Amino acid sequence: MSKRGDRRRAVREMTDDSRLDTKEVIFGNRFSFKTALAGISMLAFLLRFLNVIQTFEVPTVVELLGDAKGYFDWALEISQGNWYGTETFYQAPLYPYFLAVIIKAFGPSITVIRIIQAALGACGVALLGLSVRKLLSAKTGLVAALILATYPPAIFYDGIIQKASLATFLLCILVAACVQLQSQPRTIAAFLVGVALGLLVLTRENALLWIPVVPIWIYITTRGLESGSWKLLLGFSAGILTILFPIAARNASLGGEWSPTTFQAGTNFYIGNNQNANGIYIPLVPGQGTPAFERYDAKKLAEQEIGRSLTSREISKFWMSKALDEIAEQPTRWLQLVIAKTFMTFNRYEVPDVENLYIFREYSVPLKLAPLMHFGVLCPLGIWGLITTWPKRRQIWLIQLFLVTMIAAVALFFILGRYRNPVAILLIPFAAAGLLDILDRIRMRNWRGIKYSFISTMLVAAIFCNLRVHEEESLQASCYSNMGIAACKVGNLQVGIQFLEQAVAEFPEMAEGYANLGRAYFLDGQYGRAANALTVALRLEPRLRGAYIQLGETYEILGKNAEARQQYQEALRLDPADTTVQEALLRVQ
Repeated sequence: MSKRGDRRRAVREMTDDSRLDTKEVIFGNRFSFKTALAGISMLAFLLRFLNVIQTFEVPTVVELLGDAKGYFDWALEISQGNWYGTETFYQAPLYPYFLAVIIKAFGPSITVIRIIQAALGACGVALLGLSVRKLLSAKTGLVAALILATYPPAIFYDGIIQKASLATFLLCILVAACVQLQSQPRTIAAFLVGVALGLLVLTRENALLWIPVVPIWIYITTRGLESGSWKLLLGFSAGILTILFPIAARNASLGGEWSPTTFQAGTNFYIGNNQNANGIYIPLVPGQGTPAFERYDAKKLAEQEIGRSLTSREISKFWMSKALDEIAEQPTRWLQLVIAKTFMTFNRYEVPDVENLYIFREYSVPLKLAPLMHFGVLCPLGIWGLITTWPKRRQIWLIQLFLVTMIAAVALFFILGRYRNPVAILLIPFAAAGLLDILDRIRMRNWRGIKYSFISTMLVAAIFCNLRVHEEESLQASCYSNMGIAACKVGNLQVGIQFLEQAVAEFPEMAEGYANLGRAYFLDGQYGRAANALTVALRLEPRLRGAYIQLGETYEILGKNAEARQQYQEALRLDPADTTVQEALLRVQ
């Protein structure tokens, strides 16, 4: 037989052994694993780069809002020399410091940051492909890499100023480090696992749940080694302490209390589990859902109720205790909420924060795949993959445990698409395995014994993941409103008003949309329309203090001092310490 025939036969007989060397042939005799993975990683970067270019002029990219603005402003402050800071960390700190390094090197360019995040996304694709190859097979590794490369939510999160991009990259590093430790159990590998997990914790605090999981996995996996597992456990502990101990010491030096990450766990738990919670983010004070208000409101409200000044830890404990008290008062209602949040966690819809994948796809070709490839497709494939890879559970159970604990962490707080993104990343290896199993069975017509279980599993999962569980019009309208605000902030009032009018048309019950539209009308000199919009906003939500102030200013300009005085009095009732409103009242006496 010819050498070519021998080579082809070798390819046909190749197993899915994860220990095959890097020269293994994947597609006939044309591509090696390395070549194919490099091509997929390049595709990932090109798609992300194209998304950056096509969304260059989106208003919320030109003018940052919400957490994005908070992170960027914090990064600017750091890059200007305030590297140590003056307060304990309230938000996860690694992403602002990551941005600060970029700003220090390249200047405060949003586009440069987005391109660097695109490169990190491509690197994450390569790391995931290499990890899945070792865990399952080379073919599965390439399919997993291809899914992550083209997955629209991943492209979207890599293209906005949010920590989800860095968290995805660090998660891929953590998985790769754990796989390396599993294949070569050395102390340095365990140390790197600890470092990777520590960095991830400083980006996504709920990764704290994995700190006890990894040592248990190390002990069970390596207890049969001659050298024992204690050296590996020490190596992991040294790695995690190298990252988290300095943060805890810094927090203690500034606030007198030790914390390896932040002090917002109690507040976030309350937001996700109080008696009025609905599963998504609702700020403690209506209309004040930005970082500039979050910390201040949590502190002010807690101290008002307790009656004294509170430390950062005491504030977090206050909100945690308050949440647990409300859960104890209505346990059935809370159980229903948890069930609803579980549905939300597995749902196809990417719950937006300030920016919305479904609006961005109007600008971006790479995001137009969103209707075809979304979590509602990924999750059923992943569930089938979990079933078909069960025989290999001994080598993948850590990833399975990561997945389960992350699902619990998301469902126990509140749902945002970017918070749920780590679940998608951990599902991708199993989705790749599930997809390959389906394709292999179609090709070989091998459905005996699994036909009905497959159909029932996939049907139930598909229905479960694709039910409509969110007020999508409301969330969409909120993001149109944010686009309008951003456009107005850069002086493009006409475009801003168009977005804001689209927001209230999409969801007429959105009080904040009318409040923002009233502000835009005011800036444009349309005072009559401003008064009408602000009046509607306050009818829908009487606690919007800023709308009272804006309506008072509008009435002042219209010469209606009595009406203006009434609005200022309402604003002062909500915040008696506001000196600006006190001065306004004196003007209209």
